[in-house]
Amino acid sequence: MKIFKDRNKELEMDIDLYLNSLQKGSNTFLEGVKSYLRDEVEQFNDRVKQITDEEREADEHLVNIKYVLFKYNLIPDLSADLLELMDSMDDINDAAKEVLLNLQVIKPNIDPSLIDDFGHIAKKSNKAVETLIKGVRLYLTEFRTVEDYITKTNLFESEVDTLLHNVKLKIFGGQIDCTFSEKLLLERFANELADLSDIAEKVASKLSVYKFKRSI
Repeated sequence: MKIFKDRNKELEMDIDLYLNSLQKGSNTFLEGVKSYLRDEVEQFNDRVKQITDEEREADEHLVNIKYVLFKYNLIPDLSADLLELMDSMDDINDAAKEVLLNLQVIKPNIDPSLIDDFGHIAKKSNKAVETLIKGVRLYLTEFRTVEDYITKTNLFESEVDTLLHNVKLKIFGGQIDCTFSEKLLLERFANELADLSDIAEKVASKLSVYKFKRSI
């Protein structure tokens, strides 16, 4: 059963645009990380500008969603859950932007032996977000089919945890030649790349609760 009726078209459109902005932001995060790892300075700086614009765009759509929900009280039984769901997803672009900005400012030196590992973490984090957004779209339409996407999101997050553990073993296991402070910096950025999957998992947990409540 769809949440939206004919009179909810404005809200439905705002949510669709918001989810699009979040997906674009996550994709830009991935492309930005790949550009950084390839030392493609101009392309990387373009991605930084792009993610900043996409984060602002998502914030604007979120403001519109809140305004429409409160002004018209279109779906009173679900408004609080929907608002909390949309609000929690705002962390996606915030985290994506923070990673690229930190890379731009701090410019960590990624050992060549770690480049693929960092790239894989970013890729799986992006897949977790992508899968979550698909699940949220289903929650708004055919919510009974959402659980599969919640499970897949959690699986991607688990894969990221494994990749993160393995890269930390490389960093601190004597396989790379750098100081301990440089190793801590590498660990920090590995954690930041994984943050998106953690956010996706947390939102997926909320989505599972909301799906259950709608089924009652």
